[in-house]
Amino acid sequence: MTTEPLTPDLTLLEVLSRWRQTEAVFRRLEEEAGVCLLCHALFDTLAEAAEKYKLDLERLLTELQAVAEATEKEEEK
Repeated sequence: MTTEPLTPDLTLLEVLSRWRQTEAVFRRLEEEAGVCLLCHALFDTLAEAAEKYKLDLERLLTELQAVAEATEKEEEK
C-alpha cells in the first residue's frame, strides 16, 4: 500500500486518527510551539497550526509523512 501524501488541509485530529504514531511528532514540537499542539490545535489544519505556532510547515509535513509511511509498512507485515 502506498501512503497518500499528507496535505496542509488535514487537521491534526485527522492525521492522529489515521496514524496514531504521529503523536510523537506533535509531542516533539511542543517545546518549539510553546504549547501542547494536541490540546490547543487538534481541530486546526496542519497549515493553520504551523502558521499559528510559527512551525515550519514543510518540515512538519515531511516528518509526519515519514511516520505515516513507516506505520503503514509495519502494518503490511
